[in-house]
This record gives sequence, structure tokens and C-alpha cells, in this order.
Amino acid sequence: MPQVSSAKPNDAPQPLRPEELELVSRIVAALDACGTDDASESIRAIKHHLQSLALFGELLSRYPSPLTDQVLHGKKRGLETLVDTMVVTDQATFPFRAPTQALVGRTMNMAQINFLRMLWHLAGSLPTGEDAKQVGCEDAFELREAAAHRLRGAVHTRLVEEVLADIVTDASVARDLRAQGVRSLAHLWGNRLTWRVHDFFPILAATWEARQRVQVIGGSLAGSSELMQLMTKGGDAEFVDLFTESDYGEVELQAFREFLFGTSSEELDRLAQRMATEGLTSIELDSRIDEVTRDAGSILFEFFRTRLVQCSARRVAGLPGPRHTAEGYVMLAWLQKQCL
Repeated sequence: MPQVSSAKPNDAPQPLRPEELELVSRIVAALDACGTDDASESIRAIKHHLQSLALFGELLSRYPSPLTDQVLHGKKRGLETLVDTMVVTDQATFPFRAPTQALVGRTMNMAQINFLRMLWHLAGSLPTGEDAKQVGCEDAFELREAAAHRLRGAVHTRLVEEVLADIVTDASVARDLRAQGVRSLAHLWGNRLTWRVHDFFPILAATWEARQRVQVIGGSLAGSSELMQLMTKGGDAEFVDLFTESDYGEVELQAFREFLFGTSSEELDRLAQRMATEGLTSIELDSRIDEVTRDAGSILFEFFRTRLVQCSARRVAGLPGPRHTAEGYVMLAWLQKQCL
């Protein structure tokens, strides 16, 4: 099997983990077995982007970690001074006050997502079944599934960062919770090369994975079927427990319904009114997703970001409805436990 070099400029840390580099080597080997001009061009593209990712590792290491103390012109800065700075930011000023290493790491994360998305597309171009055996390469389906899994993992990191940043920039959230959110962000930023959601915050990682396997039905709009699917398809029980254990109001429950149905509270209210007007006891929601031409990472990212933007808009405009996503409310409950 052709091996992809993991050499790094100046021995800087590699943004991809060993298992991710192994997947790259497997896809390169499968492309090499095809022996076509297109395959050769694809291999060159993979190696080029892999080297570019390694440069991010070098660049990231050039900036100080937000977890370490620094002294500049007699003034000391550290984690707690970062907390004091970030808890007074809003969505407009947050990127301006975030540490440089955080901004570089965020860009690196997006570069990693795009690289893994490219692998997913290239794996889909490979032969399957008997055709794969004839040319002596791995089956495209297995490789594409592996690439999709790694891609979702990279997207999970981006989404947790979005969840925490949304909490930190909400002045209506108690300061101690926002401060704890900054500390959590600092640990993500300072350990960007090794931080993975499934290791440090498995509640969301498992639940996001399960949610993508839920078939939205609608029915009475109570969400019973969707919730049962979420639990039986691998959703973390603590995700639901954090809701049921807390004294939540209507807006938090609306956020959970948005998560289950993938539809805004406003649209769910319109559907409920339609059911009442027309005397319907159930209604069907269209949850069809084109998983052949669209990668799972993009689907997950859009599923989350759509709800996040809607929540932010309600918060800014003072509109009724959820102020945070379901993930945000679960994160708030988790942060509360860290403060005890």
C-alpha cells in the first residue's frame, strides 16, 4: 500500500491523527490501483493538501497557547485574564478579542473539514464490489463511510466551538457560566491538535451521530417517535437526562423539538395551527436528505447552523422562541455542573 508521508515542516505537530492518516493512505492506495490519469491527479491533490495541512500545524505552534501565562512589558496574561476579556464580548466583537491561536486553529479546522470532504468525494469515485476486486483496491463504499465518519468528527469540533461561543457572547447568561464556557474554549484552543469531541464531550458527539440516523415522521408533533429513534440509534442518554433533570421552561422544550424535527419553532407552531384548523391528528414532515451527492458533514453543519442563526436572531430582536439551540441548553446544564 502506498504510504502518505506525514513529514511536517520543522517537525511541527500534524493536524491529522494517525487513524486519519491511515485512511488517507488507504484512499491513495485505492486510487493508485485504478491507474487512471484522473486517479494520478487526485493523488497529487491529496498530497498537496496534506502538506498544506502540515503547514497549519507549524503556524499553530508559533502562537502562544491561551492556557499558558505570558508576560509582555511587565504585564502578565493568562487564562483568567482571557476569561475577563471574553465574558464581556458579544457576537460582533468575539473574533476580535479571541487569541490568535484560536483564530488560526479555527481556520485549520475548516481546512481539515474541506480535506476530509475531498477524501469523501474521491472515495465515491472508486469502483465497488467485483469491480473493486478486479483492480485490487478496497471497496468504495467502505472507504466513503470511513471518510464520512472522520469528516463528521471534524465538524463536531467546529460545532462545539460554536455552541460555547454562542453561550459566552450571551449577556443574559450568568457570568460564572460564561466564564466556565471560556475556560472550556481555551482548552479546545490550546489542545487543538489532539482535542476531539468524542473524547472530551461525548454527549454531543454520540447524539449528533444518532440524530443523523433519525427519520423524521411528524405525526402529532409530540416527537415521541423521533425521540425513541434518537435513543435506540445511539444517542447519549445524558443528552435527554440533562433536559428532564432540569426545571426547563417552554423555550427550552421548543429548542429540543427543533432538534428532533429539524424545523423551526415558528414553522412547528404553524403546522400545529393547521392541524387544529383542519381537524388533523397527524401530519407528515419531509425529512428526505440527499446523502449520495451531499456529504454527512455538510448536512450536520447546516442542520446545526440553521437553528443557531434562528436562535441568535430571536435573541437580538427580542422575539419569542428558543434563545439557544438544544445543544446550547444541554451545554449550559453541563457548565452548571462544572461550576458546582
